[in-house]
Order: sequence, then structure tokens, then C-alpha cells
Amino acid sequence: MTVDIAFIGAGGIASIHLNNLEDVPAANVVAICDVVEETVESAAAQFDAAAYTNHEEMLEVETPDAVFVTVPPFAHTNQETLAAANEFDLFVEKPIALSRAKADEVNDAIESAGVRSQVGHMYRYSPVVERARELLDGRDVALLDGRWLGGVPPSGWWGIKEKSGGQLVEQTAHVFDLVRYFGGDVDDTEAVSGKNVVGDDIDFYDAVSASMRHANGAVSHVATSSASAEEVVDLHIVAEDAKLHLEFAFEGEDPPRSVATLTGTVDGEPVHFETDEDAWKHEVESFVAAVDGDADAELRSPYADAKETFELTLRVDEALEDSTVVTQ
Repeated sequence: MTVDIAFIGAGGIASIHLNNLEDVPAANVVAICDVVEETVESAAAQFDAAAYTNHEEMLEVETPDAVFVTVPPFAHTNQETLAAANEFDLFVEKPIALSRAKADEVNDAIESAGVRSQVGHMYRYSPVVERARELLDGRDVALLDGRWLGGVPPSGWWGIKEKSGGQLVEQTAHVFDLVRYFGGDVDDTEAVSGKNVVGDDIDFYDAVSASMRHANGAVSHVATSSASAEEVVDLHIVAEDAKLHLEFAFEGEDPPRSVATLTGTVDGEPVHFETDEDAWKHEVESFVAAVDGDADAELRSPYADAKETFELTLRVDEALEDSTVVTQ
């Protein structure tokens, strides 16, 4: 079977997904929508797909099996709810929203329609993450320590919190998602922030330190900064008779690829595993396979679960405003 796919949003992350879908035999991109006519015309030409500048018109005319919603955080309006109402399966790029109300609305629409859903937390599809979960299976986790350190992306909206949600919501959500994936749900969180380096390019913090207590008793910490001269995305995990370090990087351009390394010890034995398999590619392959009816295809980040990660980033952001500080 061929899986017919429509895209809402053709810039940025969409180009990565579109390029990866070219290598998925079952995927057939039939329509693409973007508010920038030049962008959508270029993307549509790649697939000989229909081009639209209005997603409502596209969803009235086209009957795809699945819709990819790959718009900036501030641009989520009714794309997902319309797609769900038409019983189109949904792939939604993170962040899924900027408010709990919007995320709840979309989640309710997905559950009411009974459509499949996937959110773009691609690290869940990294072979390094898969291997780490295998090694930690049956072991209690004590501590998780993650980082997302980088600079300010060039897109103008990213530095405006009202449009992006800030680095916590738009970018470091990937690390918070891994913390949940390995450590389980979070009960309590506290956080502090500062702005000492980055100037007017952003209107929010340039550094955050967040600490969390998980329902299972584990403790985690995530540090994030947009003031770093070097990009670092990693996660340390301390567990029963195990210490693992997962490192993630982006290689190449137009489009980049997500690669990763796993090191550490388990039961006193060294661990070293590297992969250049692209997690972005694996996540779209799995989604297409699920839409195609493959019972073995895993949707590892359904919308309802991704909503929990999104809400965690909001809780951390709120903790910055009301954290209790004990002074000397």
C-alpha cells in the first residue's frame, strides 16, 4: 500500500522530513501547504505534489492518509483538529503548542477521532537510546543529568518567547523528553535562570538549571543555555550497577542528520556504541509503517505522551517565576 501524505508547513524541520520521506518507499507526498508561496512551490516541485497556501483549502480538497503539521510554535491554529476531524493520521512536530489549552484541545480531537498520532521527539528512535534502554531494562534509575547547550538559531521568531515558548519549550524539550523516557513521570520540579551573555537576540533567559523528582523516586537535572559557543546535547544516567552517557550531534547540512554515541559501564563492563543512523529518518519510517498497517511499527511518542513532556517544560518555566530560594 502507498501512504498518501500532506504537509502543513514546508520550511525548517519540514525539509528534513520531506527529504527523509523520499527514501521511504511507501510514502507518497501528494500535497504541501505553506503561507510562503515560494517555499511551498519549491517543496511541491520536489514531489510533483499539489501546492497550497491555505491549509483549510488543502484539507477540503485532498484526502491523504496522514498529515504532517510542521509549523512554528505560534502558528498552531486548527490544523490538527481539522485533520483529526477528517480522520487523517497525524504527525506533529514539537513543540506541539504554546499553551495547555491548545494541547488539550488537539489531544481531545485526536482521541475522539481515534486517529494515529506521532510527535517529533526523534531521539526516542535513536539506536543509542534503544541500546541504553535495553541495558537498563530491569534496573532502577537513581539520577539523570541532561544538557542542551547551544547558540541562538537564526529564525527571527525563536528569540521571542511569545512565539517560540523560549528555549525550554522549543528546543530543550528533547532533553526533558529523554528524562521522562528513561526516568518516568515527574512529580516535582524547581528551577533557576539567568541572563548574563546573550543580548537583544532573545527576550528570555540565556541559562536555566532545573531539578526534578520523579514518581518512582529518581532525581533528574537539566541544564540549558543559548549562550554556548559549542553545541552540547547529552544525558548522563546513573542506575543500578550502571553508568551511561548518551551524546547526540548533528552532522552535515541541507539537511543535517542526527547521530549519537553511547559510553559507560554496566555490571563493571565497558560500554561503547556509536551510530550514524539518522533518528529523524527512523521516526518517519516508523510513522509511515504504522499508517500503512504494520502491527510491529512503534509510535513511541504519541500526542498524549508528548503532551506530558510539553507540560513538563511549562512547569519548569513556571517554576522559574515562583521558586523558593534559601539564602545564607
